[in-house]
Amino acid sequence: MALRLASSPLARTSASMQLATALRASSSLNGRVYFHATRTAATQGQSPASVTDVYKQQPYKIPTPNQLHGSYHWDFERLLSVSMVPLLAASAINGAHPITDGLLGVVVPMHCHVGFDAMITDYLHPAKVGVWGNRACTWTLRGATVLALIGCYQFNTNDIGLTELVKKAWEA
Repeated sequence: MALRLASSPLARTSASMQLATALRASSSLNGRVYFHATRTAATQGQSPASVTDVYKQQPYKIPTPNQLHGSYHWDFERLLSVSMVPLLAASAINGAHPITDGLLGVVVPMHCHVGFDAMITDYLHPAKVGVWGNRACTWTLRGATVLALIGCYQFNTNDIGLTELVKKAWEA
């Protein structure tokens, strides 16, 4: 209907012709024409090539090989994850002990750090949030991890410890 009205002799202005051309050029499925609220490149006076140049995907730069970010990094992640199982079991069976509390105070924040670092690497990469945004997220995570490690140390040495905290929270 819109195409017939736009191409009728009564509405042969340049704006209506550009609209009709844009509607014909737009994607259509099953004979339906989808309308867009934004102006098309033809009505803004831009060529299609200049519009698509803006949205070109940047080429991927292959990072330099680094063994620390390769298999050693993956092994360290698995070691942290697997070591939490016997630590939590020992804390549950034996109750509070300074060694298990100290190990939990290191392993749990480091496990969280590795998980959040993977999230930043996957979802907040420099192509999405910019180089400075990525650096800000990474350094914020590092600062939060250091604060968590200091907090766990202070809680284990000056207060009841992590195991007793979980025990009291469980019984409450």
